[in-house]
Amino acid sequence: MEPADFTLDNFKMIVSDIDGTLMGKYHVIRDLTKDVAFRLRKRGIHFTLATGKNLPATVSQADALKIDLPLILINGAMLQTRQGEVLEQSLLPVEVTETVIEMCEEQRKDLVMYINEDILVSEMNDNIGKVYSSVKSGIIEVGGWDSIADRLPDVNKCLVVDSANRENLIRIGKEFEGAFKGSADVVHASLSLVEVMPKGITKAVGIKKLADSLGVDMCEVIAFGDYDNDIEMLSSVGLGLAVENASPGAKAAARFVIGSVEDEGPAAFLQKLLDR
Repeated sequence: MEPADFTLDNFKMIVSDIDGTLMGKYHVIRDLTKDVAFRLRKRGIHFTLATGKNLPATVSQADALKIDLPLILINGAMLQTRQGEVLEQSLLPVEVTETVIEMCEEQRKDLVMYINEDILVSEMNDNIGKVYSSVKSGIIEVGGWDSIADRLPDVNKCLVVDSANRENLIRIGKEFEGAFKGSADVVHASLSLVEVMPKGITKAVGIKKLADSLGVDMCEVIAFGDYDNDIEMLSSVGLGLAVENASPGAKAAARFVIGSVEDEGPAAFLQKLLDR
């Protein structure tokens, strides 16, 4: 089948990544995307977001789209409503978090931790700031990781930021894989990030939990994505779609490649289905 052969009749839920998929370089949800979200709700089709971000970094987009479903946050580690109710969450083993801290301190890497609605950094710097420039709240400077020792059992994910040298991230990603085989997963979530996630937790897992709660089968889900942390999501739903600007891995996992984020590819694709 070709994209033009599909209709919405066989789908009950739409899930989309945000950065690089719904939002481009200006970090705004545009009018066509808002209009399509409204039309989906009116037609009775569920719509939500699946992102590596936490609630404070996502709520403005969820509010703009008036999303009523739980959001799939922190790459599937949390299901949370835009009003703040936590329905599900997954945590890293504390020994994994402690090892990440040790490795990052030895190699002088910029480490970020996600604990529910908090994004924790030892101290903010230009490297981290380039990646988190659009995040307006929830970032906390802790000074030293020993100051939050009591919170380490509650970490949803750890990540290393390197906005200048991709090779450094590839190198430490391989070291993480060697250290955490069987106890955590390592994900390259963008060109500037490598993440350590709870074992087996992906956006696809979050979608499955949400779909099950709604009585929706995974074959009745459409998903949009743009990067390697979307691979499992795109390959596990009924119709996985990668935007034109997506990574090679995301494109390979998707059923089809559609218009780019700057052309509002997901909204344009859904508009055609809604108009059909």
